[in-house]
Amino acid sequence: MKIIIRTFFLLTAIFTSSVMYSQTSDTATRTLFRSLRFDGVIKTKAETSLEAGAVRFNVRNSRLGLKGEVGKYLSYRVQIELSNEGTLAPLDLYGTLKLAKSLSFVFGQLHVPFENGYIITPAEMMFANRAFVGKYFTPGSRDIGAVVNYRLIEGKMPVELQSGIFNGGRINNPQWTRNPSYAARLILGALDGFRSSLKVYRYSGEQLDVFLTGADLRYSARHLRLEAEAMHRNSETTGLNLLGAYLQGAYSFYFSGVSMFNCLTPALRWDAMGYNALSRGLDVNRLTAGLNFGLTFIPYDSVLRIDYEQYFLRRGLQFPDFDNRDPHVADNKLTVELVIRF
Repeated sequence: MKIIIRTFFLLTAIFTSSVMYSQTSDTATRTLFRSLRFDGVIKTKAETSLEAGAVRFNVRNSRLGLKGEVGKYLSYRVQIELSNEGTLAPLDLYGTLKLAKSLSFVFGQLHVPFENGYIITPAEMMFANRAFVGKYFTPGSRDIGAVVNYRLIEGKMPVELQSGIFNGGRINNPQWTRNPSYAARLILGALDGFRSSLKVYRYSGEQLDVFLTGADLRYSARHLRLEAEAMHRNSETTGLNLLGAYLQGAYSFYFSGVSMFNCLTPALRWDAMGYNALSRGLDVNRLTAGLNFGLTFIPYDSVLRIDYEQYFLRRGLQFPDFDNRDPHVADNKLTVELVIRF
């Protein structure tokens, strides 16, 4: 792991110095270096369990990434997590080959095309904690494999089809398998305006075999953002069916002439989940209310956030997904979070 980190920073230093000082490289090399983009996110928070009277500080994410183009048809993405619950972890490690204007092939370690990035990506989330469907349903958001993306525009409606095949070993595990995992997603619309998707994911790991289906609907404009999603997971391993859903929204008020904050975004979310929920009802409901103080122009880039979470649990609940987790996972909480994206 130390080798990965050292290599990451060494490559950054080489690329940066090449851009600044190289005067003799040919046109192709200069174009390559100019396309290099460095990015990162730091997500740190303080949480208070209102039931237990306990407090903790947490650096939830600290990520660094590189991306760029190598000529007209080839691009790359590298990203590492510096605070993955006390360990270092490479996240994105993939290359993209643009086969045609609307067709591309992605190869390496990458996001499985199932979960929505704006629900699970630290710098894009509307709240400090992920919705249940982004935390408890999939075995992991990334895997090693290959994805084909096909995108076209019909009138004003973009249509995108994503399909991929994976090891089923999650991240950083290039295991052999006779039964690879697969995922597919159909997306209608773009992130601005109306967007909806239908998706499936079959994860076939050594100790877990699950089949997931999901659907979502989203509307996003400069001031208003509304999102809803439902997800179902059937486990061949345990025989249990898990259903989850959320509805969330936010409205941004923009300021001018304010030295620190450029906008204030109140946000509200309801999310729930339960086993065999169609016959016995939902096991867990949660309401989350938040205030997001925008530190950059985009409301969900760099923010100072205050969230309150209220849990409603079924009486006598023994919920398997809460086992072996933090003892205050289902406590009512007050969270103050600082997210910096660069």
